[in-house]
Amino acid sequence: MVDLAQLVNDSLRRHGVEASFDPGRVQWSKWFRIEDSFSVLLAPSKPGLFALAEELIAPGDVAAGSGKRMLALFEVAQTDDLGMALGRLFLPRAPQRERLESGRCFARYAVIEDEAQRESAHAAFQVWLSNSAEAASGVAGVVLNPLIPEASPAPGSSNNKARNGPPEAFSSGS
Repeated sequence: MVDLAQLVNDSLRRHGVEASFDPGRVQWSKWFRIEDSFSVLLAPSKPGLFALAEELIAPGDVAAGSGKRMLALFEVAQTDDLGMALGRLFLPRAPQRERLESGRCFARYAVIEDEAQRESAHAAFQVWLSNSAEAASGVAGVVLNPLIPEASPAPGSSNNKARNGPPEAFSSGS
């Protein structure tokens, strides 16, 4: 069954209107702690994006953080089934299993049914991750996590240095 967004996009395309997708408007779930495969049981079996982050500062640890938790994003991925993809992170030979089982990792997801929109949003977040790694390390072209492929800058941009922060909808979400 085709969803309403897909029907609207197809109709617009037929009439020569290319609908643009703004990755800053992605509707993310709230962050939730992940420690084992039971932590991800409520993730839907729908296509979308998921983000993984590790807690650097717990709430109240540092006064400068205003008592808020500080997370370091280490992966943004796209999938055709969020529930299955998050569950696979806990398979015996999964590269991130130990890190996730530490109890310091969090995840969030966004359901994006349209494949083109999902790929567009994923590409935008990969560019942002790459640029953030450059800013954090001070070295151009360095990716801090070898599991995240280096994304190339968007066409027509000069390394996208002007955008140092995450898209607005990517805030902590509590």
